[in-house]
Amino acid sequence: MKTSFDLHALEYDSWYDEHSKVFDSELAAINKVLGHIHPEQRSIEIGVGTGRFAEGLHITYGLDTSIEMLKITRERKIICTQAVAENLPFKEKSFDIVLMVTVACFLTNPHQAFSEVYRILKPDGRLVLGMIDRNSELGKTYEKKQQENRFYRYARFRSVEEISEFLHEACLREVTTVQTLFRPLGMIENAEPVKYGYGEGGFVVISAIKEKHDS
Repeated sequence: MKTSFDLHALEYDSWYDEHSKVFDSELAAINKVLGHIHPEQRSIEIGVGTGRFAEGLHITYGLDTSIEMLKITRERKIICTQAVAENLPFKEKSFDIVLMVTVACFLTNPHQAFSEVYRILKPDGRLVLGMIDRNSELGKTYEKKQQENRFYRYARFRSVEEISEFLHEACLREVTTVQTLFRPLGMIENAEPVKYGYGEGGFVVISAIKEKHDS
């Protein structure tokens, strides 16, 4: 059965053109903790969508459930796979970097998904996770208008503390947390600043590494 992401893939992608400064702000926050990806490093975005972030951050591989979105992603020269985060079709220790952006709220089984991230990461590999903080003003706005949004209608927004607990259980140790989007989206006309920590900004990025005691 086709989802809203399949039926309205172009509409989803065009949102980033209409809110270009929001996208720039989120991209800057991710870049703050991700840094330069070396050509020899294997990188993948889980929940790649239409490939906006993967393209902007020079991520090589992308995975998503939506075949229609992946068609757009392939046009951005991302190597794509259709699958779910809870069952990643990759070998153990096969990636240096895993990126997830506004995906945590759509996970059916977060415990399994982050366990899979741990499995495919190389020792000392990194997960960079961008999320809408449920406890922020932006998160509260999204929740309030959830039924009006065809893409977030079935999302389950989570707090930073909830995500941190999932990461801890999966043996992914947080290293850095940054935040951006401090004003309502409609008021953002220039790229927002990026600050360390969380609690003020609506968009939070967590960088975590795979614990060394890999079995």
